[in-house]
Amino acid sequence: MLALLVSFVTSIATGIVTATLMDQAPPGVTQTINRVVEKTIERVVQEPTKQAAAVVTRETVVVKSDDAVLSAIEKNTGSVVRIREAKGEGRSNFAGLGLVVSREGLIVADISVAYRKTDTAGNTIAESYQAVFPDGRIFPLNIVFSDQVAGLLFLAPIVQDKEKGVYRFTPPQFSVGELKLGQAVVAISGDDTNSVSTGIISNLVQKAVSRVADAPTTTPQTVKEVVAIKTDIRSPDLVLGSLLLNLSGEVIGMNAGPQSVNRNTFLPIQKVLEELAKATAPAPTTDTGN
Repeated sequence: MLALLVSFVTSIATGIVTATLMDQAPPGVTQTINRVVEKTIERVVQEPTKQAAAVVTRETVVVKSDDAVLSAIEKNTGSVVRIREAKGEGRSNFAGLGLVVSREGLIVADISVAYRKTDTAGNTIAESYQAVFPDGRIFPLNIVFSDQVAGLLFLAPIVQDKEKGVYRFTPPQFSVGELKLGQAVVAISGDDTNSVSTGIISNLVQKAVSRVADAPTTTPQTVKEVVAIKTDIRSPDLVLGSLLLNLSGEVIGMNAGPQSVNRNTFLPIQKVLEELAKATAPAPTTDTGN
C-alpha cells in the first residue's frame, strides 16, 4: 500500500513539473514538440491504404457471318488490280486479275495473263499491259519475273519519279495456316468491277514431297503438302486470278498456276509466297577473280 501511495504522489508531482516547464519554454520549442506529437498520432491512427481489387470483365461478342464477309472484302479491295492488254487507240482487253504482293507495287498473276506472242516467222510480237487499280489509276506494267513450272508471273508498275514514294500500294495479309474441310471462304472476282462469292472448302488436294527437316540432321523427310484448294463456289462466277479469303480477311489462295484450269480451284498462297521470294531475291554477284 505504501508503494502505491508513493507512486501516485510521484506521478502527480511529475505532471505538475512538466506543465510548469511547458509554460515557461520558448514558443519554438512548444511548436516542435506539438508537431512531433501530431505527426506521430497521424501515422499511428492512419490505416494502410487498401489496394482496390482487380475486376476482370468478360464480354462475349457475337460476330455474324455477314459482318465477317463484309470485313474480309473491305480489307482486300485495295489489293486487287485488273490487268488489261493495250490494243492501241485507247482500247484494251481484260486479261485477268492481279494481286499486289509488296509495298513497292509488285503484282502477281497467272502466267497466261501476259504471254509472248510470235508471228509466223517466230518473231516476238510486242505486247503492252497495264494495271487498273481500285482508285482508278492506271499504270503501265513491266514483266520482272516468271516461272513456267509454277505458272506465275510478276509484274511491276511503271511509276513516274514524282509519284515514287508518294503513291501507296496496299498488299494484303496472308495466311499459311492449316486449312480445314468445310471452312467458310470468300472469293473476290470480276472482270470489270468486284464480284463476291461465298462457299466452303470442299476438298484439299495433297501430294507427298521431300523436304529437309529444320533439325541438326539433314536427312530429307517425306511430308504431305496442299497443292490445290477446291471449293463449292460456282465456276461461272469466277475469272482468272480470283482471290480466295478466309473470314478473317486473309488471302489463302489464288486461281492461278496449275489450278487456273478450274476456276473454283485455287493455288495455296504459300506457293505464291515461295515464288515471290524468288522474284525479289537479289541477283547473284559475279566473282571477277581480282
